[in-house]
Amino acid sequence: MDLTTKWLSTSLRRGIIGAAAMLAVSNAQAVDFQLVSHIGDNYSYTLTYGPNDNMWFVENGNVHATIQLSGLFGVTSVFGPLDNDFPSGPIHDGQFNWTGSVLFGGSVVRFTMLDEDVGTGNFGTDKHVFGFTLVAPGTSPIDKIILDTNGFYSGHTLADRDVHMLISGPGIPAVPEPSTYLMLLAGLLGIGTWIRRRQS
Repeated sequence: MDLTTKWLSTSLRRGIIGAAAMLAVSNAQAVDFQLVSHIGDNYSYTLTYGPNDNMWFVENGNVHATIQLSGLFGVTSVFGPLDNDFPSGPIHDGQFNWTGSVLFGGSVVRFTMLDEDVGTGNFGTDKHVFGFTLVAPGTSPIDKIILDTNGFYSGHTLADRDVHMLISGPGIPAVPEPSTYLMLLAGLLGIGTWIRRRQS
């Protein structure tokens, strides 16, 4: 193998390895926000950080990270997080400092974190923040909730890794059970009977 062929072979191999590494980094997802339970009026979510991701705070005096859910219906309050699986220390404590706000009559929920220098730490495994819960009385789950994030970055490239996707959440009011309609009909018939007796 002459020098030119050897150089081309080495360059090609390095290029393939580099492209694969870039692809792996580009596939990193800085945040995943999924509905994990729907019990009564409560819709509970888990926030997941990928193992190669980090959250950086670079704008002094501004909100550094936001998670916004839009397309909701009837949300009256929000609370959380209640727990996380980050190791104890500033990162662990910092992940609790999200503040939830209900906007536009319950159609938008925004979580903000104001702490500086609290990242996800680039741990070797996924890390979760638990217990974000939306309270939306009398609504039903649908699959058209829009998730938007700002302030999340890949820990390797510092490239913006904002996420925009559809997830499940509280939607249009729940359809009453057939038994509810039967009770309503029985009540109306009872009222009608009472009125006729009064008139006779």
